[in-house]
Amino acid sequence: MLTTGGVIALDGNSFGVPAQPSIAEALAALPQVTRGAGFGADIDAAHEVMLAPDARQEHREAALLAWLEQARPCSYGRFVARVGHLSSTRRRKGLDLCWILEADLARGHEHVAAARAAWKRRAVKGESSAFLIVFSDRRLAFARPSRQLGEICRTLAGTYLSECAPFDYGTVYAEALPLRRADGSVSLFKAGTRLLYTGAHGGRWHERRIPGGVAISVNSPGHYAHSLGIRGITPGPGAASAPYRVDVLVPHGIVGDDAGHPREESSGALRLDCLTPREFSVSDPEHGWSSGLPIGDDAVLTNPWEPVGAV
Repeated sequence: MLTTGGVIALDGNSFGVPAQPSIAEALAALPQVTRGAGFGADIDAAHEVMLAPDARQEHREAALLAWLEQARPCSYGRFVARVGHLSSTRRRKGLDLCWILEADLARGHEHVAAARAAWKRRAVKGESSAFLIVFSDRRLAFARPSRQLGEICRTLAGTYLSECAPFDYGTVYAEALPLRRADGSVSLFKAGTRLLYTGAHGGRWHERRIPGGVAISVNSPGHYAHSLGIRGITPGPGAASAPYRVDVLVPHGIVGDDAGHPREESSGALRLDCLTPREFSVSDPEHGWSSGLPIGDDAVLTNPWEPVGAV
């Protein structure tokens, strides 16, 4: 049974979490795409491995990572490529994966909460600035955009940002990612959250397509940029003007077939002066994205950012 709400502890435990109905029936009732429909040669090839019932976990992950390396479906991947010029191996080390298969869905909150805590422990040390929670299930992978898919995605989002549930469509939900600086102080950086789903293929939200079902991408460009200096890595020449797009978590378009609409454009990108000493006031839209919020060690797992409705 999936649950939402509560506070995450460093040991992965949670408390104050109200129970939510099981999603087993919701998964079974998801409207599916027409039999034989594909999602492009790239995703179809990834599905041959990722959705195979006898596939080994390392093979599933390798297939997804190979697809991500080629597709770079989010602005963060493009940001990293421009700022850090990291090799594929090093980029993988900076990405934490939490993989939820059908058998794991019944303990979704527990599984994701533990992985979230582990990610933040690595983030404090500057070892990771990105997190991908993958809900891999054939019924999710072949679900067509519908009200039912929208509702189940809102439930899945609650397994990650449990403190923000229930979720609204068209709203920006920011995560908070801690980083210990060279002087020993700790700052919280805003991290963008974005829901990706296979059924986005061919529609307005085509840029959110991903093989395997549904995924929540969480990443912090400011945290990543500042962690480079801590690790002694020289940023690339395009760092000062590297764009990063701040997106809503669950788009309105997930509830219906919008294949006839124009595809999502990468406009409205936030250009972050991530590597400068400039400080932003709390009222500044870029506050938390670039300079970070000073905190004490006891607040590394807090998330002070309020949801913001998209304009």
